[in-house]
Amino acid sequence: MNFRSKTALCLLLFALLLAALSLPAADPDPYEPLKLYQGSWQLKKAAPESQPDLLMNHCARTGVFFSCEQELNGKPAALVIFLPTGKSSSGGFAYRTLVALPDASKPEDWGRLEIDGDTWIYSWTHRDGEKSVLMRNVNHFKDKDHIHFELQKMVDATTWMTQMSSEEERLK
Repeated sequence: MNFRSKTALCLLLFALLLAALSLPAADPDPYEPLKLYQGSWQLKKAAPESQPDLLMNHCARTGVFFSCEQELNGKPAALVIFLPTGKSSSGGFAYRTLVALPDASKPEDWGRLEIDGDTWIYSWTHRDGEKSVLMRNVNHFKDKDHIHFELQKMVDATTWMTQMSSEEERLK
């Protein structure tokens, strides 16, 4: 190989390296965090007299949708559908969510899920007669096998009141 060929090859390799370095990093997979729900979970409510509940999630991606069919204490409970919509205001993942119940009742409007690190906030509007009530479920993942959650209701324009809280632990 002569000097010109070596120089041309080095320049070509250098140009390819610069092009590769300038490519944007691949966006993280918005479906990956949702896979954490898969499996059996024991729910321990804050009320000491309560018996723990068993929640089973059967989750799958079916194209653009991700869904989890849930069983509570061995009975069908809900089908939760997730649709990724992009990034949240904090830079985390944002989704639309829809809950279908096994009694075939009409689902409420689409809700939202925002994932910001270990904190996941589901928010939706619940119809109570003629009144709309803002609700949210705040999940804090302590690790992949432990979740603390609080079900909250908006009581005025700025205050969330906790209706229920629980610890969830993945069963092995």
